[in-house]
Amino acid sequence: MEGQGQSQTVASAPENSAKNRYRNVLPYDWSRVPLRSLGGAPGSDYINASFMPGLWSPREFIATQGPLPQTVGDFWRLVWEQQSHTLVMLTNCMELGRVKCEHYWPLDAQPCTHGHLQVTLEGEKVMENWTVRDLKLRHEQKTLSVRQFHYVAWPDHGVPHSPDPLLAFWKVLRQWLDKTPEGGPPIVHCSAGVGRTGTLIALDVLLRQLECEGVVGPYSFVKKMRESRPLMVQTEAQYVFLHQCLLRFLQQSAPPPVQKNEAVYENLLFENDEAVDV
Repeated sequence: MEGQGQSQTVASAPENSAKNRYRNVLPYDWSRVPLRSLGGAPGSDYINASFMPGLWSPREFIATQGPLPQTVGDFWRLVWEQQSHTLVMLTNCMELGRVKCEHYWPLDAQPCTHGHLQVTLEGEKVMENWTVRDLKLRHEQKTLSVRQFHYVAWPDHGVPHSPDPLLAFWKVLRQWLDKTPEGGPPIVHCSAGVGRTGTLIALDVLLRQLECEGVVGPYSFVKKMRESRPLMVQTEAQYVFLHQCLLRFLQQSAPPPVQKNEAVYENLLFENDEAVDV
């Protein structure tokens, strides 16, 4: 498996063990996202998060686990220090009776305080398969606007029943990212920050590669991601679903079928149809 054997010394340190949701999902030392140390306190620079490659940059995304009760403050420090305007959440807080992620944002207009950071919910739009929330972070006199895209219809270890809702979600997310060029990398998380997170990051990169270059390489990109964080695109079902999403996108993007009265003209134009590059 790509990435195995790379150092995970910081993540494995005794002072950091309680900050990891799963013992087998630890960031590599070279690609982990360090926090600013709090007065030199041991472990205060650690969060289970990794820089991830994208289409244009080796640090285009941050993949992280769903916050634990004791790491919610660290999570918001990550958002603030990276100046990230975008959060992508791909898990529900509870799934099949198990806690998958701490509820880390305010439930209403009453702000929450985590350390020196204040978090306020400014707006929320609930759709069938996802919710979009506008949040405001405040530290002293400075503020940071953050939009959270929360997809709620993706089972852990499994896949959505159809590519269509996820592709619709991706289009909304990508439109936002394209008009929000400033700031730090989008922060993407599910529960462990590898399965659903890896699939969504791969989907975004591969769809843009398809649009920009006309080619797509799922295997090579998943391999590349796994060199930066273990188990990205965790299951075979998720890997197959990634291909199904790409195929569905191609089907949706295909030109409409030629009407019968137009087919004559097409045949006249391309008499040697074996020479047409499709």
